[in-house]
Amino acid sequence: MRTFDRSFASWADEKPTDLPDEPVRKTLRLRYTAPFSYATLAMLNSVQTLRALAAWLVVLHHYMQLAHNFTLTDPVSTALHMYGAIGVDLFFIISGFVIYISAAEKQVTPATFAVHRLARIAPAYWIFTLATAAALLVSPSFVPLTQFEPLFLLKSLLFIPAQNPSGIGAYPLITVGWTLNYEMAFYGIFLLSFYGPKTARPALIALGLFLLCKLVPHLGGDFAFYDNPIIYEFLFGILIAIAHQKGWVKKIPPLMAIALVVIALGLIIHNGQVEHKPMKSGFPCALILLAAVSLERFFSRRAFMAKLGDWSYSTYLCHVLVISAMTRLHQWINLNDVVTFTLIAITILAVSYTSFTFIEKPISKLAKRNFRGSMPAPASAA
Repeated sequence: MRTFDRSFASWADEKPTDLPDEPVRKTLRLRYTAPFSYATLAMLNSVQTLRALAAWLVVLHHYMQLAHNFTLTDPVSTALHMYGAIGVDLFFIISGFVIYISAAEKQVTPATFAVHRLARIAPAYWIFTLATAAALLVSPSFVPLTQFEPLFLLKSLLFIPAQNPSGIGAYPLITVGWTLNYEMAFYGIFLLSFYGPKTARPALIALGLFLLCKLVPHLGGDFAFYDNPIIYEFLFGILIAIAHQKGWVKKIPPLMAIALVVIALGLIIHNGQVEHKPMKSGFPCALILLAAVSLERFFSRRAFMAKLGDWSYSTYLCHVLVISAMTRLHQWINLNDVVTFTLIAITILAVSYTSFTFIEKPISKLAKRNFRGSMPAPASAA
């Protein structure tokens, strides 16, 4: 059986500096707090930068796999082979952080949460899945390690774990979509937590993830997919989000934050080949996120990395298709490796920008404009 190497939304704490007098501030809080919080979370530049880093680590890891079959032995190629897949773990932790913050900052209803999350994840995923299916119908070997089959395509589109007909295991038609199956399960658990006390939400989510990992696989068949401890990595992000809300994260001195990053990198190197284990891969990534958020004031929204963060989801979805196409072009016209890699990077950037600008962003805005339902604020909020 062939194997596929398992490799895989963000917000700011910006506050105005020139504030009016207290009575006016109270009025502004009552009128504008929820929309302001919900909008500015997407501007947390440290998180955007980490999203970009996570996406391109996965891209480079898969480039080494698909273009060179992990045969290159120089230090950079070896490092990308061993550690590039850790971008997946970083994505999971960022997701836990972002989803918890976004739900807490605005009294959103369960239905609104579900619609917004589905609008954020599904449309681009469906489009790239159908594009991959079309490519496979034209040329069955166009994308490595995956095959087209109608029922399998349907399950992929619905985020239902299923065995890939190519024999690599429970990977969707877009093989990197295995992470999105966990992501959607996390959203489902988070959605259920809305029906419990808000103060118990972290515990309810932790319980839901535990039951998903320990009980659901006993249903047999492809439900065994959920027997993977990587799902606990969402909890690291939630813990950091809680610390951020309480104001603890911003109290971390810059030198300590740098030390946390150094410790995290040391742990990653010490633990060797990335296996997506919560303590070996997830914990160091959590330290990196914690440090980055504490250094938020040093990150610029105008930086190119912030743009790459905006495009990171589309980058993640399109990169295998782009690498597959460019490696074919490499073989057809005998391009050298540098030119091929340059074309891959430029094409991924172009496709990512286009997808974000004309698919992700408009659909997300449409969902937010038409589904603004929020729960009544508790009396103490006034």
